[in-house]
Amino acid sequence: MKRIGIIGAMALEIELLKNNININTSKNIAGFDFFLGDIDNKDVIITRCGEGKVNAASCTQILIDRFGVDSIINTGIAGGLHESVKICDVVISSNVTHHDVRKAQMENCFPYRECFQADEKLIEFAVEACESHHSENWNYHIGRIVSGESFIQDIEIKKNLLRDYSPHCVEMEGSAIGHVAHINNIPFVVIRSISDNADDEATISYNAFETIAANKSAEIVLSMLQML
Repeated sequence: MKRIGIIGAMALEIELLKNNININTSKNIAGFDFFLGDIDNKDVIITRCGEGKVNAASCTQILIDRFGVDSIINTGIAGGLHESVKICDVVISSNVTHHDVRKAQMENCFPYRECFQADEKLIEFAVEACESHHSENWNYHIGRIVSGESFIQDIEIKKNLLRDYSPHCVEMEGSAIGHVAHINNIPFVVIRSISDNADDEATISYNAFETIAANKSAEIVLSMLQML
């Protein structure tokens, strides 16, 4: 893997990574800041796409078109959905999909897929990284990640997502990154640490754990870079 693109939605999700990259140059394209450099002798580009799927898709396409990345890792935080997923656990994407687009539309319109598969090799590296960091205080999971244009903080919506998609967690960017990576034939994986349970107390939990969870996800990505 020659050049690795790393995307976080918010500044706090890439702060630890930026602190560890030897930045050679930075560029601003279409309002997105791209930091080019190296980590552990790996050619890396780190960027913050902002919240939401449109921002994430736009930023991902720029990474591919303008910077020629060979693989993409999305890092950040998410709301836990599956009953086995706890606060500060890590979810590695097996696949990603949009929860706010009908399945029939996904299957019948380009690119004719209900979900987008994460790269098996990147998943293996993520698992190895999690194993190297693992402790009694948190666990890691491999499963579906769903994305939509809203912060989920309603127990009824959570139940519906579990019923319809059987996901491990929910956020706002991963499926768009996976979608764009797929149509460009670029390997990707989404790494998310859980900040809340996507329920009626989500906002309180999010405020308490967002930085802890963001840093945990970034630590996993840093370990992955040592292995790639």
